[in-house]
Amino acid sequence: MRFKKTISIVLALGALLLSLLVFQLFQKTQLIMFDSISLNMPVESVEKVFGKPNEIVEETETGYHNPWRAKDPYLYKTGRLFYDYENFKWKGYSGRVTFTFSELHRLQGASVYFPVASKAQQKEIFYQMTQDMKAEIEALPNFQSLKVDALVGDDGGYRFKVKLKGQLRELRIDVYPDVYPTEYEDDDNPEINQYHIRIDQSQW
Repeated sequence: MRFKKTISIVLALGALLLSLLVFQLFQKTQLIMFDSISLNMPVESVEKVFGKPNEIVEETETGYHNPWRAKDPYLYKTGRLFYDYENFKWKGYSGRVTFTFSELHRLQGASVYFPVASKAQQKEIFYQMTQDMKAEIEALPNFQSLKVDALVGDDGGYRFKVKLKGQLRELRIDVYPDVYPTEYEDDDNPEINQYHIRIDQSQW
């Protein structure tokens, strides 16, 4: 009798943990910079807001018919999708955005690229963007707390770790200036080099 009761408790706990896992997996989190766009939204819902993308890329990876010897390679589709949109605008800045969708075709993250004309302009706009980002995060109706870490590497930049009320997972936003130009660098004419400021959003 005691054994059956123990099994029932274990099964009930397992069902509860599974329910929490599913809830966490599909819980929608509002993205910064985007009205009506949340993580875990299906592809169709994003298209209703943004329309058809300028380009759709299907992720492919290399597989092997004989994995032990890495022989006979072939390409296969993972199911993940990348939707590219041009002419994205935010607070007077113009750029492009790439939405990343999981194998289940739900929104996993977003990357925004804002071009700037020079390194000097990149530094100036980067500082202003970090201030705009912080203000927009703290203005969220379900904002709970914010921690900002400096990113390690040549690019520098900052990582915003955002906790939202009612959310089990943390929203992370990386804002950093690309060190290298968008095209081949011209050492003789550095004034024509263009750079990016990149903003990545995902959930942890």
